[in-house]
Amino acid sequence: MLHLIKYRFFSILREKTTMFWGFVFPLILCTLFYVTFGDIDSTLECINTAAVVRNDTTEAKAFEAFLKVVEDSGEDLFAVEWMEEKEAKEKLKDGKISGIFYVDTEPELFVAGSGIEESVLQAVLESYMGRCQVVQDVLKEKPEELLGMAGQADADEIYSEISDKISSQAMQEEFVEETSLGGKKTDGMIQYFFSLIGMTCMFGCFLGFDSVMTLQANISPVGARRCVGAVSKFKLLIIDFLLICIVNYIETLVLFAYMTKVLKLDMGNDWGKNLLIAFLGCLVGVALGILVGSIGKWKEGTKIAVMLSVSLGSSFLSGLMISGIKGLIEERCPIINRINPASLISDAFYSVAIYQDGSRYIRDVVTMAVLAVIFLAGSFLMVRRVRYDSI
Repeated sequence: MLHLIKYRFFSILREKTTMFWGFVFPLILCTLFYVTFGDIDSTLECINTAAVVRNDTTEAKAFEAFLKVVEDSGEDLFAVEWMEEKEAKEKLKDGKISGIFYVDTEPELFVAGSGIEESVLQAVLESYMGRCQVVQDVLKEKPEELLGMAGQADADEIYSEISDKISSQAMQEEFVEETSLGGKKTDGMIQYFFSLIGMTCMFGCFLGFDSVMTLQANISPVGARRCVGAVSKFKLLIIDFLLICIVNYIETLVLFAYMTKVLKLDMGNDWGKNLLIAFLGCLVGVALGILVGSIGKWKEGTKIAVMLSVSLGSSFLSGLMISGIKGLIEERCPIINRINPASLISDAFYSVAIYQDGSRYIRDVVTMAVLAVIFLAGSFLMVRRVRYDSI
């Protein structure tokens, strides 16, 4: 039995194509993720912009105060330079500034491009205009209650005071730090790395598929030799399943260690829970591959297409390609996130590192365990029913 395990293990490692996609490719993709946006928070430089005063009305002064508060907020995000319109346009043309804010009764923004910096400036202006709209709506309804003036002040005085509130205290409250429930700073891009681990676990389905294909006598000569051997098919399947789970688990642990030790990503400090998540994820991926490979009436190309669709589709729905897709699914059809293996893996890691929600973690790991049992039970039933007239 030991020699059977030994040589089967070497046989699995010699599957170069499968080992590349399950081991090397996730490491390459992880490195590309990190180079692209792994440290994106520190790459955004100070945005140089100009401000041109066109008017000195109450509304214009409010916007002027707003820009000064934004510049002095301590975020090192903006550097506002006050100048004449002609000088500002020359600097914008030369690329020395990213945009021009016009301080007027109706504030305006003039830019010469459509990059990240210009988008940030537009978002700042929209934020201010949104607050002003709220002020105007309140003024139309009950301005006295908002300021406690009991109708003794005119509309300009009320608007002036509310504008001061917008440009000072309210805007300072806009700059907040995103943290987890435990008070730890979070990285908005970490979701891609969680989903990447989920994809690696799901790629274990190809190892499971290769294993079960070598147990079918009508598919390959290797399968024919193994079926006529002294060892029962059920025992061979158990041995393959355990070995493949170990190989896929090692691949996942190497990726996890690369993320935490080399790239210095914060994946949570509870190693016991993280290891259990990775193990159950590998269990689900391998069991899925065995299940698909055990379907006797499908051609090999059809089975590979199904596994590709399921593994990549599952990773896509977990947020590997588009960051907001998982949240959109949670809002519109949450049942998909409850049964999607890659989403369960990603969500379980979130529960440990970000949410710190024990009940959510338990729900995810229990669901993964149930999925693995269902896949394995279906595989064993189908393999057990297969009989050959002759080999």
